[in-house]
Amino acid sequence: MDFSAINWLAVAVAAVAFFALGAVWYGPIFGKAWQKHVGLSDDEMKNANMGKLFGSAFIFALIISVGMALFFFGFAAEPGCEVEMTIDMGAMYGLMTGIFFLFPTIGMNYLFARKSTTLILIDSGYHIIAYTIVGVILAAWQ
Repeated sequence: MDFSAINWLAVAVAAVAFFALGAVWYGPIFGKAWQKHVGLSDDEMKNANMGKLFGSAFIFALIISVGMALFFFGFAAEPGCEVEMTIDMGAMYGLMTGIFFLFPTIGMNYLFARKSTTLILIDSGYHIIAYTIVGVILAAWQ
């Protein structure tokens, strides 16, 4: 594994973008629908430890961004062999990861948890778009 092939600034920017999308996605776009489908009241939302939640969410976004960078650039055939990644490829890899890995995983878990189709679509849609954005950022900043 070649860690020197990874642009760590791009990883950090990708994690921030992942996190920022979540703020918009679970705020003005789908916040109330998501809250309803997970069964959280306004009081429960207000009484949450937001520092812990947001801090943990950012760490997870960072882990995901590092993992994608490793998949994109860290497994070259030979040490020092650079991988050429276009923005289109980054977007496609992120999109396909979201569609073929995250969507079915979330769907299976939520079916057994008896969660709604709406919640599956809200959460899966977020991850599909977020992984696509991470792929674009990592590819653009290689």
